Amino acid sequence: MSNKISHFPNYRYLLYFFSLIAGWPCVFYLMGWLPNYTVNYIVLFILVLLYAIFRRTFAIPRPIWILIVAQCIAWLIYSVIHNFDTSYFTRIFMLCVTSIILAIQTRYRNLEFIKTYNFWLAFQALAGTIGFVLVMTGILHPIFEFIEMDTRPGYFFGLFTTNTYVEGFVRNAGFFDEPGALAFWGIIALLINKLYVDNRKVEIILIFGLISTLSMAYFIQLALYIWFFYKKKWLKILLPALLFLVVLKGLASYNDRLDRAIFGRFEYDEETGTLAGDNRSELMDICWDIFKTAPVFGQGGRHLIEISKEKNMFFGANTFYTLASDGIVGLLIFWSPFFYLFSLRKYSKKYEWAFWILIAGFLQRPYDGTQLLYPLLCFSIILHAYFTIQKERNEFINIKY
Repeated sequence: MSNKISHFPNYRYLLYFFSLIAGWPCVFYLMGWLPNYTVNYIVLFILVLLYAIFRRTFAIPRPIWILIVAQCIAWLIYSVIHNFDTSYFTRIFMLCVTSIILAIQTRYRNLEFIKTYNFWLAFQALAGTIGFVLVMTGILHPIFEFIEMDTRPGYFFGLFTTNTYVEGFVRNAGFFDEPGALAFWGIIALLINKLYVDNRKVEIILIFGLISTLSMAYFIQLALYIWFFYKKKWLKILLPALLFLVVLKGLASYNDRLDRAIFGRFEYDEETGTLAGDNRSELMDICWDIFKTAPVFGQGGRHLIEISKEKNMFFGANTFYTLASDGIVGLLIFWSPFFYLFSLRKYSKKYEWAFWILIAGFLQRPYDGTQLLYPLLCFSIILHAYFTIQKERNEFINIKY
């Protein structure tokens, strides 16, 4: 059986893909296409564990292994500090699943997981953009509705889903819970494509396809991406970029909702003192006040959920959520993989650029260790950075001698 599995790479691709759709932010389980995400994660853990056992695949590079073990120990201590808060055991479980998938990636270093992830995100960006245009032209309508995790209605259009739909206007969320989620994970796909694959077609599909999310954070991170990776070619891309903005503004002028969703969100609101598209400032103020009550270790994951229920308000998706939940120490623990990535800047500046783009994303959409995609993608990024540097160093030694 071991040999059959080893000669069946499609099995690994299925495991990789299942890890991407098993739970939040993918909405397949909310639409009834998959069982509850808890069942999916348990099944995924069993499948990847069996594969690792059959293939005797448990090795992970030492620096990544140290970070994972350190996080597991830290969350175990956090659970004790916060009266045996079980949410920290969920984080440890996700790290266990992540470590096994990392071990599989370590054995097969041909970027299978990275390419699977990039294909999935590029597909959602492209299909959703086509659907976006069809909805805006009145051709495509919702096939059915479902309930999102936050109890808001979600809409399935065949090519994509969304939780933002008004007759004649829609934002592309792919098969994620909201458009901002697709934009966030799409930027990560754009980044790892640039770092490890550099597929020009995937890059173009992601850059232009993710515009259909109409995410303010996406435009900010995209500007950082273009500045860091293409600043030496600035004169070559300036004219096409300006031409694109003019065309986009022209198209938006025919739809008032679209114009407000894209350009109106960057207008300054004198009453609030923020940009019109800023929907996080109020949540930031609340979480900042909670953080000040327990700045070192935070209020704890489960306790913060209880506080949000008391106030009847969702606290997530803002800069200070992690600080309110886990304090300064917890934030440093979550960001430890990014600090490792930043330390690699001595080998290439691209790792420093990636660090700042990632941090910009996590400031508006905090790291959630209870959801698999966060540790899985973050540790996969530094895993392949490690492989890339080792390969380059070996090549340098061979050339030198």
